[in-house]
Amino acid sequence: MKEIADKHYSEPELITLVMDIFGTHTQGAFYKRFEPAEAKRLQDRFEFVCSPKHGSWLDMAEIEL
Repeated sequence: MKEIADKHYSEPELITLVMDIFGTHTQGAFYKRFEPAEAKRLQDRFEFVCSPKHGSWLDMAEIEL
């Protein structure tokens, strides 16, 4: 995430991250990996958007199986 924010998308103020509804990744994970000031800086750069539960790709894959 740090590489995405600092190298690949260094110019935009906000990066929208679209994730499936797993809930495995949270904004609190930044604080487990980085010092509080760096975690806050990175957290402020990302907007987390989760796909709807009934429209997730995993649900579609399970229906297909």
